Amino acid sequence: MEQNQLAVYQNFDSISKAAIALQKSGYFTDVKSEAQAIVKVMAGAELGLPPFASMAGIHIIQGKPALGSNVIATLVKNDPRYNYRVVSCDNKACVIDWYEDGVRVGKSDFTMEDATTAGLTNNPSWKKFPSDMLFARAITRGARRYAPGIFGGSPVYTPEELGVDTDEEGYIDTSHTVVVQNEPNSLIATAAELGGVVAEPSHDWESMTTGEIAGRLNEYIKRLKADPNDEDALKKRDEAKYWLEKKNGAK
Repeated sequence: MEQNQLAVYQNFDSISKAAIALQKSGYFTDVKSEAQAIVKVMAGAELGLPPFASMAGIHIIQGKPALGSNVIATLVKNDPRYNYRVVSCDNKACVIDWYEDGVRVGKSDFTMEDATTAGLTNNPSWKKFPSDMLFARAITRGARRYAPGIFGGSPVYTPEELGVDTDEEGYIDTSHTVVVQNEPNSLIATAAELGGVVAEPSHDWESMTTGEIAGRLNEYIKRLKADPNDEDALKKRDEAKYWLEKKNGAK
């Protein structure tokens, strides 16, 4: 872990270039600036994750790092000290045994009763993929208790613990979340908590590449399929179409 942390600063230029390229692709909609992308990729690099996995699986929510459960499971498997074995996992409960240096050190579990008590089951993913969601919570609970070394001493959370819905793989559920762009830390919150969709700020379309604009266009088309009355998405879709046609016509 210390080697990873040192490598981050030794390779800062290459990490920054990778982060900026990923941010400009337009595929990571929770990242609204180059600085945010660099922070995510740096956080992942300290944990031993490549840039793409960091952008997809690490989220900064209210200034706190949040990891998807699949990322946590990967970190456990990649660390020679730790391992886990799923004892049982169905739609009612998930039980996992934990090992350190080949010795069983404990177990973690998460039940549907736990999920109901914690108020998690309103998330549609809990209804569609209950066993996957139970595994996600059991793996993250166990990792903190029995494999804390994978986090390098950082206080790491799951998105759900910070009030953000996730899908069955532990990624932020973008169909039910929005990014509050006008907050200093670009907080992520659920649409239900905010009483609706929060409009994004206007884009600097003229400075964007055709690839970036196309990525934004696809994003707004998807939003309109989910909610045809999303006025912000309708406006941004039309803007994206205009600028894409303008830039393509100028070639």
